[in-house]
Amino acid sequence: MKTMYSIAILLLLVGTEPVQAFQQRSADTLTVEVRGTGADARFVPALLKVSRGDVIRFEVLEGMHTVTAYHPDNRRPLRMPESISSFDSGMLNEGDVWFLEITKEGIYDYFCLPHERLGHVGRIVAGDNAASGEYDDSVIPEAAAQTFQSL
Repeated sequence: MKTMYSIAILLLLVGTEPVQAFQQRSADTLTVEVRGTGADARFVPALLKVSRGDVIRFEVLEGMHTVTAYHPDNRRPLRMPESISSFDSGMLNEGDVWFLEITKEGIYDYFCLPHERLGHVGRIVAGDNAASGEYDDSVIPEAAAQTFQSL
C-alpha cells in the first residue's frame, strides 16, 4: 500500500507534460562518418539536414581529423549563425566519437583542420527556414570552396 501511495504522489508531482512534450518532437541523433587519411578525407554525408535540437554524432572510422567550425575563433571566416559559439572537437583518432548539438536554425559550415586544403569540409542545414549560406568562397582554400559548391 505504501508503494502505491508513493507512486501516486510521484505522478502528481511529475505530471504528464514532459511526456506529452517528448511525444510531440524528440530530438534525433544523426551520424556523420569521418573517413580517409589524406586526399580521400571526407565527411559522409558532407551535407546533413537537421532540426533544431538534433545531435550530430561524428564517428572517426580512419585517420586523424577534427570537426572545426568556420568561425573567427578558429581563425576562419564566419560561416555559421552569428549568435552561435564556435566549436572544435580537437584532434580525433580512429574510433573516437564527438557530439554536436544544434541549438539554432541556420547553415553551419565546418572543416577538418589537417585536411581543409584537400576539400575536407561539411555543411549542416538546420531547419526549413535556414538562410541560403551565401558565403565568400574566395577566403577559404580552393578545394574547400569546390566541395561546398558541389553540395
